[in-house]
Amino acid sequence: MCIALEHLFDYDDFRKFLQDYFEEQKKMRSVFSHRFFAAKAGFSSSSYCLNVIRGRFNLTPKSIEKISKAMEFEPLQKTYFEVLVQYNQAQQVAEREHAWNQIVQIRKQIEFTHVTTREQGYFEKWYYPIVRELAVSSDWDGDYRVLARSVVPQITTDEARDAVKKLLEWGLLKKEGGRYVETSQMLDASEIPPMALRRIRHEYMQHAMGAVESMPKNERFAAFTTLAMSEKSYNYAVEVLEEARKKIIARAANDSEVERVYEMMLVAFPMSKKIGKEAENEK
Repeated sequence: MCIALEHLFDYDDFRKFLQDYFEEQKKMRSVFSHRFFAAKAGFSSSSYCLNVIRGRFNLTPKSIEKISKAMEFEPLQKTYFEVLVQYNQAQQVAEREHAWNQIVQIRKQIEFTHVTTREQGYFEKWYYPIVRELAVSSDWDGDYRVLARSVVPQITTDEARDAVKKLLEWGLLKKEGGRYVETSQMLDASEIPPMALRRIRHEYMQHAMGAVESMPKNERFAAFTTLAMSEKSYNYAVEVLEEARKKIIARAANDSEVERVYEMMLVAFPMSKKIGKEAENEK
């Protein structure tokens, strides 16, 4: 059984699925190649799927049909793959949300839960992670009014009380000897589906804008740089940023003198279409 196919319903990115499928098939069968698959699927270009995987081309309904037949999808697998492509290629938020709702429904059919209720709920409100850190890192004595005022921007007392209640129910906080402690030191959102994080990310972006505009420079950090570079250099930049993120997380995890809760974002994105010879070849 092909592992990638077996875990198709676990994918949130069809390009990643295709990449894993091709890599697995190459290891399993010496004759397998992009040219081999292209011939089987009926594509005129032997590099078509490779260009799709690399994000150079999008899939069309006809190409989805060809890939589905070549991979011998079951009906539900084919439907899921079609919706997954719609989700990844959607240009409008409404389209992505509609596709994501279909993905959720299909996963329910096969009794597959991508994330637990605890993980999903934790990222529903931007202040849940903040309250969690404040409850364990400060000398909070259970006064929800004080807790609410410690959050920036300030939340209501009821919101603070409800947040602590939910964190306790989810097992992300527990009370020991009159103090609140974390059941696990840090949670990572990397495995949470993008649509589940869209609202909280949007809210954090808004808070970041507010911090840049209103907070003194010695209390916040912001750096904006416009660069022209190759895909190779971009990948290098991502590696450096990810390594820096991991080092900072490790440092924070061992920090015994916590003074504030911070939100850290590392964002790099294109501000132009591809230029040069490669762009000409894709026209």
